[in-house]
Amino acid sequence: MRLASRPYSIFLLALFALLLSACSGGKPESAIEDFYRAAAKGDVETATEQISFAQVPAAQMVQAKGKVQMIVGEMQNRIKANDGLDKIEMDQVTVDEAGKTAQVRARIKYKNGKDQTQVHKLVNEDGTWKILLK
Repeated sequence: MRLASRPYSIFLLALFALLLSACSGGKPESAIEDFYRAAAKGDVETATEQISFAQVPAAQMVQAKGKVQMIVGEMQNRIKANDGLDKIEMDQVTVDEAGKTAQVRARIKYKNGKDQTQVHKLVNEDGTWKILLK
């Protein structure tokens, strides 16, 4: 009985590892979409979670987070001025061969019919895609 359960256990372990690796990396597009949706709501905390601060020196961290807060406020005002956020479409997604960096061209569509295109650079930090702070 024990021999019969061992292949089943190995199969379950392999399946779990596959599912875990598929879920942990996510897609760079998700970080972009989460950022814009948070900005539309004025949710600075969630928007900030989508940003990479890895290249920001510790002495400049407060300034960097303040910059994100300012950007989120400006974006929220722009979204409101255009009657709200309708859709976020990813026009082009390019991920390097190592899966460490990406570039995403996103089209933000507003409810008043206008749209705006932005290009974002992202970095994969421990399996999570983050937007590089410019």
